Amino acid sequence: MSQLGARTLVGLLLLTGCAARQRGGAAEVEVQAGPGLRELGLEKIAGQSAEAVAEVVTDVGRGLAFVVDRRGYLLTNRHVVEDCDFIEEVIFPALRPPRRFASVQIVYVDPRRDLALLKVDAGAPLPSLTLSTAEVRAGAGSLSVEERVLLLARGEDDSATFVAHAGRVNELEVFNPAVGTGSFVGLTHNVRRGQSGGPVLDRYGRAAGVVTWTWRDRVGGFAIPIAEAARMLRERPRLDTSTAQATRAESRANDFVAAVNKGDFEVARRMLSPSYSRALRRRSVDHLAELLGGDGARAGQMFFAALEELAIEDFGDRQGGSREFKELVFRTGTSEFRRELGVDPSVGKEQVISFFFELGQAYLSARAFGDQEPPAALDFAIGRLRTLDAARTFAFAELSERLGAAPAKVLGIELTPGMYAPQAVVTLQPAKGGRVALQMRMEWGDWYVAQVQALGG
Repeated sequence: MSQLGARTLVGLLLLTGCAARQRGGAAEVEVQAGPGLRELGLEKIAGQSAEAVAEVVTDVGRGLAFVVDRRGYLLTNRHVVEDCDFIEEVIFPALRPPRRFASVQIVYVDPRRDLALLKVDAGAPLPSLTLSTAEVRAGAGSLSVEERVLLLARGEDDSATFVAHAGRVNELEVFNPAVGTGSFVGLTHNVRRGQSGGPVLDRYGRAAGVVTWTWRDRVGGFAIPIAEAARMLRERPRLDTSTAQATRAESRANDFVAAVNKGDFEVARRMLSPSYSRALRRRSVDHLAELLGGDGARAGQMFFAALEELAIEDFGDRQGGSREFKELVFRTGTSEFRRELGVDPSVGKEQVISFFFELGQAYLSARAFGDQEPPAALDFAIGRLRTLDAARTFAFAELSERLGAAPAKVLGIELTPGMYAPQAVVTLQPAKGGRVALQMRMEWGDWYVAQVQALGG
C-alpha cells in the first residue's frame, strides 16, 4: 500500500445513484415559510396537505416526497433515489384525478444530509406545502418535545390515497453516524418502509421535518429538521451557464486537492462520483458478501465475535473512532485474513478493509444507538453496504492508490459543455513532479471526481 493509501484508510477509520438525465443547473426554488397563526385539527391538516405529497416509485423501492415549489420541485430523502437505476414514476394519489409523472429530474442530491430535490414538469401549478421555517440558522422553526405532529403514509390498498398517523415528538438531537451527519428528531410514530421522504406536519399544517429512518422492529422513527432542508435549498450550487460550470468545476477540484492534502478524507470522499462509486461498490461488495455466506463464513464469524468483545458503550461515546475498532478493521487487510476469507486476488486489500469498516461501524451503531440484538444489527449493517456513503468509501480507497503523492495545485481545466452530461478534465501538479488528471462529471446538480489518471512528466 502506498503512503497515501495507508494515510487515507487511517483517516477514513477516524470518521465514522439513481441514473437519470439532468441539466447542468436548475432555477431558484421559491420556498415559503407559513406563519403559525392558528392550530388546526388533525383531519384538517391531513386534508389540506395530502394533495402536495407524492409517492416516488423506483426500480428498487418506494418512498414519499412533497412539493415545496408549485412549479414542480419536491423534497425527498437521498436514500429514496440514490441507489436506483431509474425512477419509474411520481404519483400524486390525493389529487382528483390522481396525477402521474414518468419524466422526473433529479435536480440535486445533498452529499451530507439524507435529502434530495426532484423536479417534475407539471404544466400547471401543483399544491405545495409551506415550511415551518425557510431560515437556515439553528433552531429556526424547530419542533419541541411533546409537540403534536402528523405523518402521512400510503394505505395498504393502492387505490387509497393516504392514511394520517398522529403522534408526538419524543426526542431532540438524536445522532446516528451510520445514517448521516447532524442530528435527527425522534418521533413516536411507528414509521415503516415507504414513508421515507414524507413531511412531518406540525400543528399549523406546515412541513417541520422530513421522515428519514427508523430502527427495525422498534416503534418510532426519526426525521431531519426542516431548517436543514432549507439550508440545502439555499446552499446548492447554481450551474445554469458554461461559465458557472467551469468556475464550480475548478473550485471543486481545488477543494478536493486541499481536502486530500490536509487529510480531511470525509470531505474528499463526499466529492466522489455517485455513478463511479456505485459501480465499484457492486464489484467489491457482492463478492465479499457472498464469501461471508459461504467459504468465508468462519472468518466473518471471527470478525463479529471480535466486534462483540468491544465495549458497545465506548463505541457510542467515540462514534466509531476507538483504537481497538481501527486495529480490528485493519487486520482484515492482512494476507492471513484475506486468505481465510477466500478473497479473489483482483479485490485489493483496501477494498476488504473498506468493506469491514463500513460493516463493522454500522453493526456497532445498531448495537450502541439502536439497542439491536446481533441478528437485527447484522441486517442493518448489510443494508448500510448498499448506501452511497458506503460506496464512496470503496471508491476513495481505490482512487487514493492512484493518486500516489498528494497533488499540490490545479494547473488547468478543460470543460466539455453539454446540456445533460458536461465533463471536465482537471490537470494537477503533484508535489513530487509529473502530472495527474482528474476526470470530473456533472451528476445530481454538482461536479464530482470520477477518476484519477497519471499523465507522466
